[in-house]
Amino acid sequence: MSRTVDDLYEGFRIFVFVLPQGDDQWSATSEVERDGAEGVETFQKFGGPCPGRTAEEARLAVLADTRHKIDNVLAEPC
Repeated sequence: MSRTVDDLYEGFRIFVFVLPQGDDQWSATSEVERDGAEGVETFQKFGGPCPGRTAEEARLAVLADTRHKIDNVLAEPC
């Protein structure tokens, strides 16, 4: 399965997964990747789950959540 980058933010590639939840509701989650000193670092289940009435609403919500979490990671590096 190939993945398509949904957004680039602060050096992170964001991948969004949107699934129907029934009752005309949707849920989105995300993974992020960045290039590190030892190769590609992948952070699974990074953002979400974020609900929405449409797939696009859920996608936009998880992108906002993911960007916020990336900002937190960059503010407090290990």
